[in-house]
Amino acid sequence: MLNFPKETLKFIKKYLRRQQKEVDKNLKEVSEDDPVKSPALAESSEPGTDSYIADTHAKSVVLEKQLKDTKTSIKAALLKIKNGVYGKCEKCGKQIGIGRLLAMPIAQYCVSCSNKISKRK
Repeated sequence: MLNFPKETLKFIKKYLRRQQKEVDKNLKEVSEDDPVKSPALAESSEPGTDSYIADTHAKSVVLEKQLKDTKTSIKAALLKIKNGVYGKCEKCGKQIGIGRLLAMPIAQYCVSCSNKISKRK
């Protein structure tokens, strides 16, 4: 078990659950706003409409993927809390700093490992 105060974990867990609800809400909105999924799509016939629809749909697809990735990361963090391994760096195995986790509760790596990974990209 990693060394985090129970109140801190409780705070992070509550925050992650709120974020999860917000992501679900945003996913629903993105899906509803995607013009390709609109029943009015068949009625569009004005010049330039097709390029607008394609552009808006492309943006919706990217945003939806980002939201789904965030949702997956949130679920993973909540599962780690449940299993008592939250805050363990997935690369070096050391404890991630509490400040980093409070700033970014879905962090998978400590600052040092994150910097090394970023430099490789």
